[in-house]
Amino acid sequence: MKFAISALLIVTALSVSAFGADETAFPQILRKLILENGFTPAKELYVNPDEGLAPVGKVIFESKKLSLNGNISCQTCHLAKFGSADGIPNAAAIAGKGEGPERLLSGAKLLARNTLPFWGRGAKGFTTFFWDGKVDFSDLKRFSQFGSHPPSEDPLVVAVHLPVVEIREMLDEDQFVTAHKVESAERAKEVYGAIADNLRKFEPQASESLASYLKKPVAQLAYVDYARAIAAFIRLEFRLKETKLERFVKKSDTLSPEELHGGLVFYGKGRCITCHSGPHFSDFKFHAVPFPQLGFGKNGFGVDYGRFNGTLDPKDLYKFRTPPLYNVQKTAPYGHSGSVATMEGAIIAHFDPLRLMDLSSMDPVSRHEFYKRMTLSSETATAVGFLSVSDINDVVMFLKTLSF
Repeated sequence: MKFAISALLIVTALSVSAFGADETAFPQILRKLILENGFTPAKELYVNPDEGLAPVGKVIFESKKLSLNGNISCQTCHLAKFGSADGIPNAAAIAGKGEGPERLLSGAKLLARNTLPFWGRGAKGFTTFFWDGKVDFSDLKRFSQFGSHPPSEDPLVVAVHLPVVEIREMLDEDQFVTAHKVESAERAKEVYGAIADNLRKFEPQASESLASYLKKPVAQLAYVDYARAIAAFIRLEFRLKETKLERFVKKSDTLSPEELHGGLVFYGKGRCITCHSGPHFSDFKFHAVPFPQLGFGKNGFGVDYGRFNGTLDPKDLYKFRTPPLYNVQKTAPYGHSGSVATMEGAIIAHFDPLRLMDLSSMDPVSRHEFYKRMTLSSETATAVGFLSVSDINDVVMFLKTLSF
């Protein structure tokens, strides 16, 4: 009902404008829609219970000793120059050299998915992590690979536990890793213990600072302690900042005609707000959008079942978490496998995905998979109205106001 009323307001305003009404109504309507759909100033979203650990977290975040044997750090794939991601479709992890495209061409082992940016991670309301939500603390849930005994009640700290034990991501499969390659939290604890030993040995100063902050002996530092420090750094370094859109809401800045129109499309006929609502411009729910599949896919042979891999619920097939939109301009390429190079293409995928596909060049299995993704994405296809080229360009201009 709220959407119907809002849409009616827009249609009415546009109709009146055609007969010479005062066009200052458009900014007023857009501000109202933005506020009604959960906008929150950046400063109000920042929360960091361990901010004092951020300097230590920076050292560990940048340390290749965080990897037990892969010579890779968090920073390897999360770089400022690529908007806190790596600028390439599928993450290039261990056994590579350089950054971004250079690393991709250096022989690095590829992962199945696109590197996610860090903006706003761990802020108020940001409790669901990774493309498939394999750490999800929303709505009183405690969903993760740790089952009913997560290592922390802080979902970001839990999320920091996963990349370091992911083979090909930050672990190379040597003899030690092979011996512990069992789906068991107990075996994982041994790997975490080895990583903590590694950090105590090769990052002694940071470890001393961490132990001092936590008021415990260095010898008793566990991986969860280092994870708390990394989480503190991520929250501080990648905190949300004031954007042009926030200044517009506060009436201290104005939008161009293109940005204004793009905003009205975003909240109106584009129905972007159906999923991109709330303080982070994400509902943090899971939806199927038929993006092209690039790379081998999480399930192999060019297939990625998305959320289904964690829940084993057929209703979750091909669904991925709605991406937050802050700094989206800087985080190309887009989609779970990084298959779309531009923001325009990402928008098109929601209502006209066939425009992005060359079906004649696809093998039968790939076409079959695409048909299934199309079928299961009917929710998106029926929600989003058709957008003209100018509509798409203006929505992109509006989204750029979320940059800082």
